[in-house]
Amino acid sequence: MPITDPVGPVVQAGDLAKAVAAAAVVDNPGREVEVRDRGAYVRIEVGGGECVLRRPTIEAELGRPFRMRDLEVSMPSFVGRIDTGTDQIRFYLHTTPAEVTS
Repeated sequence: MPITDPVGPVVQAGDLAKAVAAAAVVDNPGREVEVRDRGAYVRIEVGGGECVLRRPTIEAELGRPFRMRDLEVSMPSFVGRIDTGTDQIRFYLHTTPAEVTS
């Protein structure tokens, strides 16, 4: 059964996609996360109309330093609206965007 109000990134396949998928679970507790590997890309969808990804969580999953702008380069698409910053990125549907740290 599909998740309700899915939002999130589509990331080119590889280590970053795996790290972002794992970070989505950590950074969105209590929300359903669906990861679909499509070969060349990975679609990561979080239910409930909001997905937050934090730089420290992605760094921990990658095991190295990471810049949020590198996610944007590896993200050919996404579902929902987006707010970006240097420490987090937020995908959302119908809510007013929360403050994103720059």
